[in-house]
Amino acid sequence: KIFSLDLGGISAIVLNGYDAVKECLVHQSEIFADRPSLPLFKKLTNMGGLLNSKYGRGWTEHRKLAVNTFRIFGYGQRSFEHKISEESMFFLDAIDTYKGRPFDLKHLITNAVSNITNLIIFGERFTYEDTEFQHMIEIFSENIELAASASVFLYNAFPWIGILPFGKHQQLFKNAAEVYDFLHKLIERVSENRKPQSPRHFVDAYLDEMDCNENDPESTYSRENLIFSVGELIIAGTETTTNVLRWAVLFMALYPNIQGK
Repeated sequence: KIFSLDLGGISAIVLNGYDAVKECLVHQSEIFADRPSLPLFKKLTNMGGLLNSKYGRGWTEHRKLAVNTFRIFGYGQRSFEHKISEESMFFLDAIDTYKGRPFDLKHLITNAVSNITNLIIFGERFTYEDTEFQHMIEIFSENIELAASASVFLYNAFPWIGILPFGKHQQLFKNAAEVYDFLHKLIERVSENRKPQSPRHFVDAYLDEMDCNENDPESTYSRENLIFSVGELIIAGTETTTNVLRWAVLFMALYPNIQGK
């Protein structure tokens, strides 16, 4: 029921059967709670931030802060519906600008979905004409595709190929550096005129936690981890919902009788 194998240099354990899975994920959950220390994650985030951090104080602190901040600012609550409805109107207005011409909905849907998360992370939305933000979203999407490529799998198995000046992993690293630079500048801008302990959005709340823990040498709050966390929250709050809505639009087009309902 349990066996191990080597996937191109990456040691893996395979669980087979309900009892084995329950034993590992329920009765011994903390042992199996960690993230894999893959070379890709180490290169991109140094295992920091939120999604890729190792199980421990860093992950606990960042998860708690993210969950609490999103709850405080109304995410997932009925009071947040009017903000979603407002963004929907911006979305429809953007569609109208095409005046019946064919176009790819992906960018508009991605921007609309991301803006819901952006309101909490940055306290503002980005217009559909904001080319800089559009470019960043495109890079996020490209990196998700690159991360699943054979080239990046080879990098995880044989990290030494990172010294080669070509390959999809190099494009992924280049994209990530560009995104981090954009997020750094954006964080600096939205944190201007910040009043300590009076957060307007997630960035403010994170900086408050940094201030409160500045004398703690074990604290995991840092500017670097803030950038990583913001980037991960944008991806987590955008990619999956965008894909679901794109599929929904496709099925509505294929079945207009359902659309009519």
